[in-house]
Amino acid sequence: DRSFDKKIDSVDYFKNKKRICHESMDDAGRKKRIIYFDAQEQTLKIKTDTDSDGIFDTVYNFAHGKLKDSTKDSNNNGRIDVWQNFKNDRLINQRVDHDEDGIIERIVTYNLKGMPKESRHDLDKDGKMEIIRKYADGEIIEEKKDLNLDGIFEIITLFENALPSIKKEDSNFDGKFDIFFRYKDGTIKTQEKDTNFDGKKDFFCTFDNQGSVLKIREDTRHTGEIDRIRFFKNGVIVKIESDADHDGYMEKRSLFKKGKIAFQVEDKNRDQKDDTKICFNKKGEKTHVKVDTDLNGQFDTFQYYKKDLLVSMEKDGNNDGKIDLKVFYKNEKMVRLVKDINLDGKFESTHWFNRPGWSVVIEIDVNLDKNPDSIIWYKHGKKRKQKVDNNLDGKFDLIEYYDENGKLVKSEEDDGNSGTINITWFFNEKEEAVRAAKDTTKNGKMDTWYFYNNGILTSVEEDSNGDGKPDLWEEYDESEALVKRLQDLDFDGTPDIEEES
Repeated sequence: DRSFDKKIDSVDYFKNKKRICHESMDDAGRKKRIIYFDAQEQTLKIKTDTDSDGIFDTVYNFAHGKLKDSTKDSNNNGRIDVWQNFKNDRLINQRVDHDEDGIIERIVTYNLKGMPKESRHDLDKDGKMEIIRKYADGEIIEEKKDLNLDGIFEIITLFENALPSIKKEDSNFDGKFDIFFRYKDGTIKTQEKDTNFDGKKDFFCTFDNQGSVLKIREDTRHTGEIDRIRFFKNGVIVKIESDADHDGYMEKRSLFKKGKIAFQVEDKNRDQKDDTKICFNKKGEKTHVKVDTDLNGQFDTFQYYKKDLLVSMEKDGNNDGKIDLKVFYKNEKMVRLVKDINLDGKFESTHWFNRPGWSVVIEIDVNLDKNPDSIIWYKHGKKRKQKVDNNLDGKFDLIEYYDENGKLVKSEEDDGNSGTINITWFFNEKEEAVRAAKDTTKNGKMDTWYFYNNGILTSVEEDSNGDGKPDLWEEYDESEALVKRLQDLDFDGTPDIEEES
């Protein structure tokens, strides 16, 4: 007790008049360091309580008076987790088991100045060091990573002033670097990639001073030409330009608000005028589309959407500034189409696409009295039936029927404006009339029959008494001149009179 305050701060032990141990105490009287000496009184071992918790956590071993190695229990749990080796009293390497599982996760070697020279790291705790770091004057200058432990480094990073400056990666483990980074003052400035691993870079990204993406240029087709450019502000996308038709001209532009697309435009003919414009709502859903289909600088087709589904379409077919065609959809399937046939601003034609059994049914109301003047039925793209009101009196005076190939096979007409359908025509596969039946008395019964060959009238049969059987027969030549006439006067089905012309 050198201060005479009755507190012992150190104790020395001797044997055969030689000091063999020296103990130092802290203010609380606890041992904080013990030094052991050999027979020559050279330091042999030092045990230290570095955190003054009453437990010795670090041990230094000496040989011939020089520091040889040390061990440390860094968390005071009774297990050694740091090992160090020395040469000429200088630290030469260190091994660390961070989680004390018996596997060394870090090995560091030091230069003569006691500064790190190289470190090896086992981050995945498989017992193999996959990361090597090199240092100069204690500052890191290079880091190499062997991700699959095949002896080839897939990631190499170079440093300046302990900050990353260049990094290159082999993302597909083929031994060739395909991703490249450049940094300035530790902040990333550029990234380049070979996305299809053909040895040619096709992805080029630049960053702002905060390290956020500023612009990305891409060769998406791997032709050697940039065909898409993405622009960002504060790391959030604001615009995309793309060359969809591979002509070297960025004809398509997409603009964004708060990271969500607001509208998209396209200039197909490179006249600096937008041929297509697509608008989106705040949710990024398509709301409407404008298209200049004939590329004359004027939008002529307009599509409208709800929740990204097409609900209607309008078109100005003659570019007079007026809509002459409208199409309506349900679940993106056409339901109805209306058309201004004579371009007078009124829609006379209506096409229905949801009529059961038919592909489309077309109604035309020329005088807009809400009574169709004609109706046409289609199936599988072929006309199958048609009704026509020729005199616009609200009654159909012509009905035509077609076969599955769209050829006329039968028609029913109001002959002579009788106010009722009174004649039926039948046609062959050439759509030539072969026969007809007519109700001349307006009693709903056919009483006259006409027969044709190659479109020429050959004979006529007539039922004059309404019993459903002909009693008058007429025959005609190729010029449709009457050549013979037969008549059944007593209606027994047998001709009684025969006349020739």
